[in-house]
Amino acid sequence: MPKRSVASLYARTTSQRARAYVTVWTVVLLFSGQGFRYLLGVPLYSAMVVLTVAAVIVTFRRFLRKLRVPPLIGTFVALAALSTLWSATRGVTALAASVLAVTTLVAVLIARGTSRGQFMAFLYRGLQVSLFLGILFELIVAFVVRADLPPLATDLSGIAKVDGGGEPILWSRNNLLVGGPIQGFVGNRNPFAAIALFTAIVAVIVLLERRIRLVDGLLTLTAAVAVHLLTLSATVTVAAAYLTGLTVAALIIRRVREPLKRRISFAVLACTAAVAVLTLKFRAEIFAMFDRGPDATNRTMIWDQVVEYAWQRPEGWGYVGYWPIWEQPYATIIDEAGVVAAHAHNAFLDSWLQLGLIGVTLLLVMVVLSFGSAWRLVERASRGDTYIPLGWALLTAALALQALTESRLLVEGGWFLLVVLYCSGPGVFTLAILDRDLVRTGGRSDDPAHAEDPVSVLTRPPL
Repeated sequence: MPKRSVASLYARTTSQRARAYVTVWTVVLLFSGQGFRYLLGVPLYSAMVVLTVAAVIVTFRRFLRKLRVPPLIGTFVALAALSTLWSATRGVTALAASVLAVTTLVAVLIARGTSRGQFMAFLYRGLQVSLFLGILFELIVAFVVRADLPPLATDLSGIAKVDGGGEPILWSRNNLLVGGPIQGFVGNRNPFAAIALFTAIVAVIVLLERRIRLVDGLLTLTAAVAVHLLTLSATVTVAAAYLTGLTVAALIIRRVREPLKRRISFAVLACTAAVAVLTLKFRAEIFAMFDRGPDATNRTMIWDQVVEYAWQRPEGWGYVGYWPIWEQPYATIIDEAGVVAAHAHNAFLDSWLQLGLIGVTLLLVMVVLSFGSAWRLVERASRGDTYIPLGWALLTAALALQALTESRLLVEGGWFLLVVLYCSGPGVFTLAILDRDLVRTGGRSDDPAHAEDPVSVLTRPPL
């Protein structure tokens, strides 16, 4: 191949446009992975993942030399890999830790290779595709299939019924025309509702940043609200209410004088603590409002069993991500209906079970520091400054709230987003912000990706 052709190919594969499309596809794959597994089966899905990882490495390869994995993230991944030595399921742990390491590599590469504003725009497009893919899927089931739809690939169904019992897995229950709950392309209403929540958060931010057309953003927000109403997720409803209050507080902070910013910020944190206490005290009444029991739909029985097993092994049972329900102790952890649980329905308890007290401490610190570093920028923002840090804070809070009833923070899209958010904020251990550009534009002046942040190839100017 002539040298000129090789140089042209290299330029195309490392261009901003190539990185944009690869990032958007990566977001879709990570947040809609279960749907692709139901559609293609695990072998073909695995091949798709390998090709996606290769595409990320190729398009972001000039950032490999400056790949710096934050110590806290690296410690968590190293602990997951090290847990293979004492894991109760060594083969599963070795595979799961490898997947975790690759997901971390992809997340850090993308975080280093895109400016903060670019990533928010790319994340918006990826989540938007995932959201509308779920809506389109439910429309096809409602008007074409007209019946419950099981997964087209049956390998996961076989794993779920390893003991010969349990209800069959359904990809869609054909509930769109009866008002829900719908499950979307991911085949589960809670992750689908979470996709709608994340999409709404990012849509608001990119609208405020004027990175998309007004019609684009409003249409997406309408679709996200509709999906939320049709999934009937109590967790997302509570999260949306809290995040709305957090957004209002942040907007007020931007408009007040410097002495009041910190006071309002502390008031927000105090109100958060008060709401948490009141929610625990009046959980029966609150869950009844959403037609849920005070045990969060049978989750407390699972949590009790997880805690019991976690105390048995302070070092953890070994990192596994999604539980191998054909192995002990996971095969014996069931809900009140007698169904074997696929995860702990709480990411923090799950990290304690899998990686012991060190693992849950690392995860908690990551979440707290990610939110704290972003909120420090929100505290210092004034009129005319970027809204990107507010997006980081809202997304981190949304991940933390979802983690209270789901374990997806430890795998796929949840872990990917947490790593990117952790990498995006300022130095979390510094007491002062050294670079005013973070507050003003959301990027550092010495960031190699910050210099190439025109309007994204995947966005258009607003109307």
